[in-house]
Amino acid sequence: MRLVLFDIDGTLILTGGAGMRAFYRAMRQVFDLAVSREVVNPDGKTDPIIAREFLAHFGMEDRWNPQSRAALFSAYLAALEDEMERAQGSGSIHILPGVVELLDTLSLKPEFAIGLVTGNLEEGARIKLARAGLDHYFRFGGFGSDSEDRTMLIRIGMERGARRVAPAAVRATFVIGDTPLDIVHGRAAGASVIAVASARHTVTDLQGHYPDLLVPDLTDSARILAFMKKGSRP
Repeated sequence: MRLVLFDIDGTLILTGGAGMRAFYRAMRQVFDLAVSREVVNPDGKTDPIIAREFLAHFGMEDRWNPQSRAALFSAYLAALEDEMERAQGSGSIHILPGVVELLDTLSLKPEFAIGLVTGNLEEGARIKLARAGLDHYFRFGGFGSDSEDRTMLIRIGMERGARRVAPAAVRATFVIGDTPLDIVHGRAAGASVIAVASARHTVTDLQGHYPDLLVPDLTDSARILAFMKKGSRP
């Protein structure tokens, strides 16, 4: 079996900024912080790290504790549901090129199991994918709610995938993502990495981090499948 683990934002979908707007709303509600522009670059980061970087930007690191974390993420998930509903209504949710075709193809091949490795909280990931109509493809994964460390959450996703396909053995694991951090942490977790320049990071940006395969988008499913059938890191 081969595990194929997808990032969400910028890899599968674009949401028109719904996720960050939900963060801004939650920060105002819980910490009384007025945030209306990008003060933290969220690319490739987990939701807990994004939250802590928000607080650090305003010199409020001491406000981060289990109670404030729970309050923030409760407010965030409620706001995210609302923002994603609005984004869906306005047509701001975009499934990126080649995504549905690749997921459909992988779903029909018994030698592949597809999951998620994302910095989103698991519930946040499900909210985003449900509004995009992609949630039915994924039955396991690693999430920002599992660990704020992306390498660790990828390993958790790999372990869940291995349990799901057991007793079949996992022969290779592939992480598909759109940021340099997807490459760095995917490699650190022991996976092969397919980098896709489908969001803010260009082919040149990603090439400098030496992914195992680099594509401009996911439309060339034949090339991607050929690599996954034959290629993997030692």
